[in-house]
Amino acid sequence: MFSLSSRPRPPTVRASASRSPTVGPAGVNVRALLAALLLGAAGPVLAQTTPVQTTPIQTTPAPALPSPVSPVQVTPIQTTPLQVTPTQISPAPAVPVPAVPVPSAPVAVPTPAESVPGPSVITPALAAPTFTFQQALAGLTASAQYRQLQLTLSAAQVQAQAAQASAGLTAGVSGTLGYASGSSTDSSGVVADTSSLSGTVVASASLPVLPWATANLNAQAAQRSYAVAQVSFAQNVAFLKTSLELAYGRAVTAQLNLSIAQNGLTLSQRQLAQVTAFQADNNATVQSVQAAQSAAQTAAVAVVSARNELDSARRALGTLVGHDLSAAVLSTDLSAAVAGVALPTQAAALVGAQAFSPLLANARKAVTDAQVAVTTAERNRRLPATSVNASYGPGSSSARSGLSTSLNVQTGLLSASYTQPVLGSSGNGGASFALGLSASFNVLDPAADGALKLAQVQLQQAQTAVAVQQDSVAQTLVDAYSAAQVAAQSVAARASSVTAYTTALTTARARQAAGLATETEVLNAEIALAQAARDLNSAQVLALTTAAQLSGLTGLSGAP
Repeated sequence: MFSLSSRPRPPTVRASASRSPTVGPAGVNVRALLAALLLGAAGPVLAQTTPVQTTPIQTTPAPALPSPVSPVQVTPIQTTPLQVTPTQISPAPAVPVPAVPVPSAPVAVPTPAESVPGPSVITPALAAPTFTFQQALAGLTASAQYRQLQLTLSAAQVQAQAAQASAGLTAGVSGTLGYASGSSTDSSGVVADTSSLSGTVVASASLPVLPWATANLNAQAAQRSYAVAQVSFAQNVAFLKTSLELAYGRAVTAQLNLSIAQNGLTLSQRQLAQVTAFQADNNATVQSVQAAQSAAQTAAVAVVSARNELDSARRALGTLVGHDLSAAVLSTDLSAAVAGVALPTQAAALVGAQAFSPLLANARKAVTDAQVAVTTAERNRRLPATSVNASYGPGSSSARSGLSTSLNVQTGLLSASYTQPVLGSSGNGGASFALGLSASFNVLDPAADGALKLAQVQLQQAQTAVAVQQDSVAQTLVDAYSAAQVAAQSVAARASSVTAYTTALTTARARQAAGLATETEVLNAEIALAQAARDLNSAQVLALTTAAQLSGLTGLSGAP
């Protein structure tokens, strides 16, 4: 029981901005520890393996005042310094580090007493020969997609050749064989059996001689289709090249992301080891350790995801180049390829697009086809169906052997044949010549009139489609040109960013050598530089692909 007295109380020491640092059990600097734990997520402070050497200000305690009352024993409330019996939070079931073929071996998890050197490189070690961008372009012709485009063009070429051949001379041989038997009775009533055997051989030939012959028109149409197929092939190859550049860029980005993810895993493992060491000394809470474990596990999942993305990107690129790239290391140096990009002027690009567009070429072909259809309909309606026949040889006009010819003026086909009897009678009398002309004209022909009007309307539609397609090509060209310009300019900005982060990394390493920066700060600077390098690579790939797309639209060389 305490007694009240008028003795003066000991002076109360109030906290001020200049008070000495709080010192916990076993001489642990509690304030520095709390600051380290609060800033642990940021990395650098928590990573310091040596406590901050702050010399405590020796404050002389107030002299004990005499009192009859024995001082209160403030038994420091034995809260058993959070005997969290470290809840045996096994330092994150040894967050598994996935085996990744590209980056270098992960750094071992440090203990607080160790000094762990940070990774000195940003890109992974290239143990295997690198697969370069130029090798990818050279392998494009070995892909199945390229062979498919070639076969499509070859099919159009064969069709054009077949149509052209059908416009040439056609020749053939035919024959007939006949047998007849019967009986006849003469004037005296005698019945006689009679029989006869006859046979002929006919050699015939035909040739479309007039320009509007069907075979000639078909050959011209097939040639126009082949011209469109050639333009389509060239543009599809350019777009296939764009797909290859995108696939290469995706694979390189995945490779860089894998390196960044592994550096992030190394950083999170360091933080986990440090927080676990603090918790073993009762200077970190269970929640802090659990948060560090979660961060390490998340980083490990990010490594697995990055590795899977790299495998998928390699497979896609290998399909386009016709090679197995499952274990390839891709070169990230695209500076030479980007330096070779030279965009044409917008006016020249517009002219090239008007001549190189397969859609526009197909629309113009449709106009030509419609014009041919109108001409054919007009000729069929206004020109009489006329044919000229001539023959020479023995026999009558109905059963003449020898040479005969015929010209159909409406179809433009000239045909000739020679008939030679081989069995039986070869005809009576000498050879003779016969010439015939036939013509017919429909005064009223609604079907032909309707076909002519339909052909004229279809011609107008085709001409309008060309105008619409020209506007579409121009708009597409302007958009593609703008995208290529912006992409080319963004490369310089990304390169400047890489330069800045390179300087920051150099500074961080210099500060580390002077004892002013931690390994974590250096690792953070390396990760930031790797991210900037990845962004530069993405900008370079975008510059290449947009230039290739512009080249595919114009037919002008703009990308390597």
